Amino acid sequence: METATKPERREAICGAVFELLGEVGYDRMSMDAVAARARASKATIYRAWENKPELVMEALTQRFGGSAEAPDTGSLRGDLASQLTAVCTVANGDDGAIVMGLLTAASRDAELARTLHQVLYDMKHSVYETILARAVERGEVPASADAGLLHELIHAMMLTRRLWGTCALLDEAYVNRVIDKILLPVLRQDA
Repeated sequence: METATKPERREAICGAVFELLGEVGYDRMSMDAVAARARASKATIYRAWENKPELVMEALTQRFGGSAEAPDTGSLRGDLASQLTAVCTVANGDDGAIVMGLLTAASRDAELARTLHQVLYDMKHSVYETILARAVERGEVPASADAGLLHELIHAMMLTRRLWGTCALLDEAYVNRVIDKILLPVLRQDA
């Protein structure tokens, strides 16, 4: 990917990607349509991004900020509540609908699937490792607590809720139930 495109142009182009994803979805979004929406030349788009998954990856990275900071509330329960609330907020919004559309398209596009996994999962995994490392240091969970399992559980539960159209239920009561009935008991198990 070429980086000569000015940052403000890249931002406008990534914004156009999200607008189109929200309006027409991934399958019907074209790089030409992105160029038109962003008022950029087609040459600019094709010079900077080889293909649509690469363009979507940059838009997602820009929108969701790449790697994220782990919450640090002083307790495992507080950190989980903070993280889960942030995830629910995204899932409940327009970005959650766009991500669901991308995940649907990814089931038919291996390159898009790899892109989504990298941006929405791999780049965020350190948050869960940090949350659990702090909890282990505080003696709240055994050293065997699995950050991968924690991340997968949260990811799967949010996606399932969004997929079923029950995102209105991604609220504080849901967060508390998931933490107290699922996450804490799983994390506190001895290996």
